[in-house]
Amino acid sequence: MDRPAGFITTVLFVCLLCSAFAFAQEGAPSSGDLVPAEVVAAELAIRDSVMTVHDAACKAETDSLRQTIETEQAKSANWEQSYNTVRQENTVCQQALRVTIDARTEKDSPAKTEAALMTGSSFLGGIALGMLLFWLIFD
Repeated sequence: MDRPAGFITTVLFVCLLCSAFAFAQEGAPSSGDLVPAEVVAAELAIRDSVMTVHDAACKAETDSLRQTIETEQAKSANWEQSYNTVRQENTVCQQALRVTIDARTEKDSPAKTEAALMTGSSFLGGIALGMLLFWLIFD
């Protein structure tokens, strides 16, 4: 059992040695194989300019995305404010409707005055809400 393992190790060593000679370079590179310093400097300048342009483009894209996020957050806050305004107006309209229904069922004067006041304020609130929504949508 010991002999075959030694034989395999010897064969592998010989293969490794042959491959080292087969892929070895023929001495040091000659002066004709070297790249001139001007070419290397030009290649490095091109690489640096490409990296600078790429960095500038990434920064511009990051700034654009940041601005988009801030704009969307501002729009979200405006829509939330509009929703709260609509909800408040709905509550006022429901109260005005109750007062109006009560005023029609009762024939006393203070309820009619309050109903007229509620109807007018509800109308003006609706106009104000419409102007707010118009401003938010078309801004």
